[in-house]
Amino acid sequence: MAISVTEILGTDSLSGSRLVLNDNFNVLASEINAMEVYFSPSAATITGLTSLTTEALRVGISTVLLDINSSTFDISANVRILSSNITVSGHIIRNDQSPTILLNPAAGMPATIAIGTSTAIPAYSTYVCRNSDTVNTLTLTLNSGVIGQELFLIYGGAYTGTVKLIGVNSNFTLPGTGSTYLTMSQLGQSVHLLAIDNGSAVPIWYVVGGAGYTVA
Repeated sequence: MAISVTEILGTDSLSGSRLVLNDNFNVLASEINAMEVYFSPSAATITGLTSLTTEALRVGISTVLLDINSSTFDISANVRILSSNITVSGHIIRNDQSPTILLNPAAGMPATIAIGTSTAIPAYSTYVCRNSDTVNTLTLTLNSGVIGQELFLIYGGAYTGTVKLIGVNSNFTLPGTGSTYLTMSQLGQSVHLLAIDNGSAVPIWYVVGGAGYTVA
């Protein structure tokens, strides 16, 4: 609420206004002390508020990690723990696709492309692959993800060259005894993978969906 102090006019005696001045300072000190219950200038923190109403909220100074405004809700950091449910009344849109299509670089040139590395999980949720070479196979080596990570691979070109997907260090579990890889070779074929705990806190890729792929 607004702070009210007593006005001292230019015609007022300074000595005669001493009590008014002291009262004004007491009013200001009381209001500042009340605010400092919640605001700590020395620690640069705000704590204990019952309610906060604002048009926008931004977390991060040099790098913005959370930005909430009237049109967007952007999180630029990992969400480590979600201990309750998410209820969505709008749409969930995946827009996390590798900007590079995984393809054989030239006809007659066998190629191997890694998805992720030994020290970095696959960076995107969706990868588009294709192979214009009908003789040689494009091999994709799938490095480990994190438990709970989902991955989509889609054959996205009007070609018929084979794309082979294999795991690294036994991190890929496929249906069927002795199966070690899967292949795709037609537009629209896809595979949906999920990284699952193998029982020892080690992520293993499992096939949980897809269409048209072949297991071998």
